[in-house]
Amino acid sequence: MKHILLIALVFSFSFANAQKDSVVEEEIDFSLYENATPATNIKTYCTSKVLGLSPNKLISIGYDYQTAHQMESHDDYATVGDIKHGTADLSGSAGLRLAANFPVISNTKLLVNLGVSYLQNQYFTNSFTSNNYVIRNLTNEGLSSTGFNTTVFKPLNDKHFILAFGSADANGNYNFGSSNLIDQLVKPKITIAALYGIKRNDRSMIAFGASRTYRPGALGYIPLILFNHTFLNRKWGIEALFPARLAVRRSFNARNLLLVGYELEGNSYSILNTNGSTASPYNDLELRRSEIRARVTYEKLLTGFIWLTVQAGYRINYNFNIDKGDNLRLLGNKDAYYIENHLTNPLYFNVGIHLVSP
Repeated sequence: MKHILLIALVFSFSFANAQKDSVVEEEIDFSLYENATPATNIKTYCTSKVLGLSPNKLISIGYDYQTAHQMESHDDYATVGDIKHGTADLSGSAGLRLAANFPVISNTKLLVNLGVSYLQNQYFTNSFTSNNYVIRNLTNEGLSSTGFNTTVFKPLNDKHFILAFGSADANGNYNFGSSNLIDQLVKPKITIAALYGIKRNDRSMIAFGASRTYRPGALGYIPLILFNHTFLNRKWGIEALFPARLAVRRSFNARNLLLVGYELEGNSYSILNTNGSTASPYNDLELRRSEIRARVTYEKLLTGFIWLTVQAGYRINYNFNIDKGDNLRLLGNKDAYYIENHLTNPLYFNVGIHLVSP
């Protein structure tokens, strides 16, 4: 038995060696696995996003309310008999605010957003001088603005970009049941802006440019400075398009933030006569509405991509005068207005629900 085991062991060892000798080792060319050299012709582009910035709103539904205030009108330069000196006690003014804004082109080389907006402001009076032309029209129809806008962000490389904005807004004393609706919609006010900027890092961007705008009420050309910045601690930041708006941001966490600042809000509104008069001076009048809103805004994530905004502030009247035609009024222009209106300054409140961008 021992002899048989010994023979089997020797045979197995010989067979294994034979198998080993029959395998031809494959030669490996390690030069094929040298470190790859990164491509040098790939161009990168900066984005429009800044870390920590307040949410980008896609759809917004809001309601705006101003508390009681007074208005006094002077017509020292008017020539129509039924435009009188007058006063009005306004128990308040309020209106709906709707906006939608969606990207239609979105890639690394170009971002284009298209939007629509609707702003309404109705005026409620306790008493007013019966022949006050301004209040008679505002209480009959209120003020409305229907607009279309576009924003274009064009990165040039990983640091520099061009930002452009344009809008066409039909503003006037109308609502969607008004007989003068078509007359108002065919006379939009055009706003354009263009800026050249630097994306400093993921937390900061700055840009400089200019705008053709109606925010001061009358048509004007103003310089612009865009500055969006989040500090290193991520708790504080600045969001500004100066001089149109500026806010200091305090982020408590990803779901709650507070902004303190101001916004210059305004436009020029066609005021078509609503009492049947066909006198020519009524055919080309515009209300230069402009106000500075000093405000505190609290924004909170409710669920998913739904945010709540609650805003309170003080509305400071900048311009509420009636002018003849769409005139350019540069700073320092002392030409008389057709009717001068002086408003006292009330508190105001705004609440809104928003669908935001992911």
